Amino acid sequence: MKIEYMMIIIDENELSLKENKNYLNNLLALSKDWAEEKCCSSYHANVVEDFLGKNIFVAIFEEQIIAYALGQIKLLKSRTSYNEVAEKSFELDEFYVSKDFRDQGIGKKLYQYLELSIKEKVDLIRTIAISNQYNELLNFYIDQLGLSFNHALLVKRL
Repeated sequence: MKIEYMMIIIDENELSLKENKNYLNNLLALSKDWAEEKCCSSYHANVVEDFLGKNIFVAIFEEQIIAYALGQIKLLKSRTSYNEVAEKSFELDEFYVSKDFRDQGIGKKLYQYLELSIKEKVDLIRTIAISNQYNELLNFYIDQLGLSFNHALLVKRL
């Protein structure tokens, strides 16, 4: 199975380009699939604007996006226990692999591609990871990808 990994940025002024329309349709469909899985109590399917201007890392199989990581680079304005003021961070907002392509190492390879692509531009990667399947989530981010566990945001919707 030949999978291609690449980064795309879709600018608001380039929405009419056929390639960008195809990317957006693929991404919107994946986001809808993710929402329908109901694996994250607070996840809602994206709209076009959620993808504009962001760094989008994708895994493509047979001209279809099968996985994506979405985020942006930010200059950190406050110090925390794991960063200093003025460091650059890649804020990883979303990371999704289509159900049919899970447990094949695609997510890990996509993350490695993302990290390699941005490592000269940022000091750290931060993410707030959400899933009802927290054991699998922690295994993926900590054990497989090597991220550190710094803190947890626990939520109870009333």
